[in-house]
Amino acid sequence: MTKKALKTLAVIAQKGGTGKTTLAVNLAALAAAEGLQVALVDCDPQKSAAGWWQTREVQDITLIERPASDLSTIQEAAKNDGFDLLIVDTRPSVEGETVQAIKAATVSVIPTRPGVLDLRAVASTAQLAKKAGETGVIVLNQCPPPRGIGEGALTAEARVVANTLGLPVAPPTVSMRSAFSYALNDGRAVCEYEPGGKADLELQSLWRYLKKAYLNG
Repeated sequence: MTKKALKTLAVIAQKGGTGKTTLAVNLAALAAAEGLQVALVDCDPQKSAAGWWQTREVQDITLIERPASDLSTIQEAAKNDGFDLLIVDTRPSVEGETVQAIKAATVSVIPTRPGVLDLRAVASTAQLAKKAGETGVIVLNQCPPPRGIGEGALTAEARVVANTLGLPVAPPTVSMRSAFSYALNDGRAVCEYEPGGKADLELQSLWRYLKKAYLNG
């Protein structure tokens, strides 16, 4: 991703427990590692992203704690301050706030676990993005780690279902790995906790895809 006009990546989910915040903070760290001026916008009253940031030793990401209703104001200020990227962590379950984030975003990233209940929930989130006429992409997250070559059976089955929801499904998947939990403990991302590890490689692959497909490279 080159330094051009401000981009906004919103991580949204109507259902909790999808790994939304973990994905948001790790993407923010990857973007910052590339030299981009990144702001992490925590719109969730639980303030999980803010809690991660507060334990972080490296001050390479700016934290903004504001509700989704303030996103347009935040974007205007971020443009004036020379930011390259906003990564927005949203509150689950509140449809109005989800729609506000969707409308503000260059792309909405919709994570889902590969279970049937999660896929049913992500269908409603995908519909919100489609109804708003905005760009969205589904990410299969917290998947069982693959064994050997290719996706595991559960992940492959989830991809088939996700492909029926009317939005693109990201080719890279993110597995459930202990490195994520260990990294979060002290405000790190997996690229910092275990560089070159499996979790890092999966996140790097997803970040490259999102940049190329939705953030102008």
